[in-house]
Amino acid sequence: MDEPRGLLQGRLEPSTEEQPWDLDRLRVRLAEAGYGEWFAPEATLESAVQQANNGRCGDLVLAERRDARTEWRIAEDRQAAFLTLHPAWGGHKLNREALLKELLAQGVVKTCIHLRALTHAAEAGHAESLCVARARLPQPGEDARFVSLVARDDQLALQEDDQGRVDLHHLHEFVVVDPGIPLLRRIPATQGEPGEDVMGQPLMPTPGRARSFDSQNDGVAPDPDDANVLRAAIRGHPVFSSSGVRVDPTLRLKAVDVSTGSIDFEGSVEVAGDVASGFVLNATGDILIRGMVEKADIRAGGNLKVLGGVVGEEVGRRHDGDLRLRTHLTSGGTLSAKFINLAYVNVRYDLLVREYALQCRLVAGRDISLGQPTGKGSLIGGSASAGRALVANTLGSEAGVATEVSVGRPNRRRRLVGQLKEALTLCEHNWQRVCDTLDCIQRGEMATPPTDKLKRLYATRDSLRARRQRIRGLIDRLVGARQSARPSRVEVKKRQHANLSLNIDGVRRYFNTEHGPSCWHRQGAELVRGS
Repeated sequence: MDEPRGLLQGRLEPSTEEQPWDLDRLRVRLAEAGYGEWFAPEATLESAVQQANNGRCGDLVLAERRDARTEWRIAEDRQAAFLTLHPAWGGHKLNREALLKELLAQGVVKTCIHLRALTHAAEAGHAESLCVARARLPQPGEDARFVSLVARDDQLALQEDDQGRVDLHHLHEFVVVDPGIPLLRRIPATQGEPGEDVMGQPLMPTPGRARSFDSQNDGVAPDPDDANVLRAAIRGHPVFSSSGVRVDPTLRLKAVDVSTGSIDFEGSVEVAGDVASGFVLNATGDILIRGMVEKADIRAGGNLKVLGGVVGEEVGRRHDGDLRLRTHLTSGGTLSAKFINLAYVNVRYDLLVREYALQCRLVAGRDISLGQPTGKGSLIGGSASAGRALVANTLGSEAGVATEVSVGRPNRRRRLVGQLKEALTLCEHNWQRVCDTLDCIQRGEMATPPTDKLKRLYATRDSLRARRQRIRGLIDRLVGARQSARPSRVEVKKRQHANLSLNIDGVRRYFNTEHGPSCWHRQGAELVRGS
C-alpha cells in the first residue's frame, strides 16, 4: 500500500499453485482485502492476471484510491449553474453540505440554488452536468389597459319573462351620457418585478407597454383631476374602441324610407321603425333598428341590433352556384336579430340570431349563436363561418337542404409541434451516439483519440444537449399554449339533419344521416363528437 499516493500495489512471486488466476478471482481477493471500492480499471487487472499466469515476477499497481471530485460550470449568460460530480473510489465522498459550500465559493447566490438537486447528487454519488442553480427570472410588467366606467351595449342581453316576451323599448335603449360623466379609465403600465442571475446580479424586467388614449376621442375630455380618466364633454352615446371612447350625438329616425332617403351618418343611429327595401344605412357608430330590415344594405362601424327580423331576396346565382343575395348586413362589433332570411351577414365579433337563419351566408370573427337565450335556433341551408364556435339548436332541415358550417382555421401550432418533435428525435439520436462513443472511450473499449478530437466530441455532446433542451422547451410552450386556447367547436343542442358539411380547423366531414345533440371538435385529422 502506497498511502501517500493512494496506490495499491501487488507483488508477483513464484508459486507452486496450479490454479491459474482470472479476473473474477482477483476482484474477489481485492474485495476481501478491503479494496473492492477502489478504482481498478479492467485493463489493469487483466494485465496483472496475464503476467501472473505467464510466471512473471515484480511489483505492479492494481488499484487507486480516489476522492470524489467536482466540476462546476456557470452558463455564459449566468442563467444557470451546472455540476459534474465524479464519484469516489474508496476515497472521501461529498455530502450536500460540502457541495453547497463549494457552490457558494463559486459566487453563486443561495437564493438561486436548488438544494434538492444537490441532495440528489450527493445521494447518487455522481452527476453529469446537473443543473443545481437557476436564475430568478424577472416578471414582466403588465401593459396599460382600459376599463369602461359605464355600461356598454355589447354587455347588454335580451331579458324575457315567463311567456318569452321582451320589453324591447325599455331594454334596448342606447346608453346616453351627459357632460361630465366619467367614461373610461386607463390603468397605467407596470414596471414588473426584477430578478437576479445565479451570481446575484439583477435582471431587469421588461416594462409593460404604455398606451395612450385614442386620438379620435371626439366628444370627451380628460378629467381635470385625473389624467387617466376621460369624461363626456357632450350629451350623446358613448362608442368604445380598444383604447378610447367617443361620444356621438345619436341620430333618431322614425324609419328609413322615401321620407329620409339613404343615410350616411358619423355617429350612432336609432331607427324606431323599419328600413325599407332598396335603402342604404351607414353609421360609424352603433345602429339600433327596432323594426324590420327589408332588402336593404346596413353597415355599422360598431354594434348592429335588429330587434325585428331581416327579410332578404335572391337575385339569381353566382358562377359557383351559390345564391346572389340582395340584402347585406355588416357590423364592426356584434350583430343580433330575431331572424335572418336570404341575407349576407359579416360581423367582426359575435352574431346572435334568436329564431332562425334561412339560406344565408353568415360570417363572424368569433361566435355564431342561434337560439340564445331562447327561440328555435335553426340554421337552414346556406353557409355559416365562425372564427371560434357555432352553437345552434338545429342544423339543416328535415327536407335535407344543403347546409355548410365552417369554424376556426387550420392550426399552425399543431404542424410546428410535429416538426419540432421530428427535430428532437434526430437530436436525441445524435446525442446518444456521441455519449455512447465517449462512454466506450472512458471504459477503455475504444482507443483514446487525439486531444483535439476528444475536445470536439465533448463540445458536440454539450451542444446537442443544449439543443435538445431548447427544442423541448419550445414544444412545452407550444403545447401549453394550444391546451390553454379555447378549441373551435360546433355545438348542436337538439338535432342535426342530413346533407350537412362541417369544417373545423381545416378538417371537413360530410353527414348524410341525422344526429341528436352533439358537440363536434377537431382531434388530430378527424372531427370527433364530444359531450
